[in-house]
Amino acid sequence: MNLSLRKADFLLFFIFAAVALVSAVSFPRPAEGEEMVRIISNGEEFGTYPLRKDAEIEIVRDGHRNVVIIEDDTVHMDYSNCKNQICVNTGKIADKGATIVCLPNHVIVEIIGTGEGGEDDEAIDAIVK
Repeated sequence: MNLSLRKADFLLFFIFAAVALVSAVSFPRPAEGEEMVRIISNGEEFGTYPLRKDAEIEIVRDGHRNVVIIEDDTVHMDYSNCKNQICVNTGKIADKGATIVCLPNHVIVEIIGTGEGGEDDEAIDAIVK
């Protein structure tokens, strides 16, 4: 079997490569939705808030108290009455997928994105109690 390449084969290859390149550039990815801050308390969703809008959220449950601050497109745990203060010392987070966890008070703060239809593009895989 003779498998020699001809000029037409090279030309056809470059045409397909050019079409693929133009297609990749011409069809940009859809814009991601707005980033949101989701707060989970004791395994249940406490609330979801836009990252771009400043807010102070107080979570009080069973003698536990946490205060979450959203400002300047970041979020941080401003106060917690837990003993170890790891959540407070985590500092500010701003990237999608970043989390702050207060294990003693069972509070999770995470940055998520939303799709074009307003639906979350991420889902909780598991919640450990």
